[in-house]
Amino acid sequence: MSDRILVVEDDPMNAKYLEFALTRVGNFEVVMTENVDQIIQMAKAQEVDLILLDISLANSYYQGKEMDGVDITKLLKQDSETKNIPVILATAHSMKGDRERFLKQTQADDYIAKPITSPQDLIDKVNHLLSLRQAEYLNK
Repeated sequence: MSDRILVVEDDPMNAKYLEFALTRVGNFEVVMTENVDQIIQMAKAQEVDLILLDISLANSYYQGKEMDGVDITKLLKQDSETKNIPVILATAHSMKGDRERFLKQTQADDYIAKPITSPQDLIDKVNHLLSLRQAEYLNK
C-alpha cells in the first residue's frame, strides 16, 4: 500500500498539479481538503502519513475562526496525537529568511517554495520525511 498524503491547497490549479505530481510521479495516494475539522480528524486517526499544507488559505475555518497554514500547522504540532505527522509547508512566500521564519514559527518539518517547478524536488522532500518517520518507528 502506498503512503497517503493529505494536500491542503485552496488554488484549484495548484491542487491539480500537486495531485498529479504526488500520484503519477511519486506513486502516493492523495487526499485533498481545506476543511480544518477534516484535517484534524484525519491526523488524529492517523489516516495520513504526511501533510502538504499551503500557508495562504482563503476558505479554511476552525471553531468559527479563519485559519491559514501557519495556524493549522501549529495546531497539529502542539497536539501529542498529531505532532509526529510530517508537515511540508508550500508557499509563494520565498524571500530570503521566509523558510527559516516559517519553520521556526510553526515547527513544520520542511518547506517548499511555489510555484513548484520540479515534481521530483517535491517527491524527494516527501520521501525523505517519510523515511525519517519510518526510522523513528523502527527505533522505538
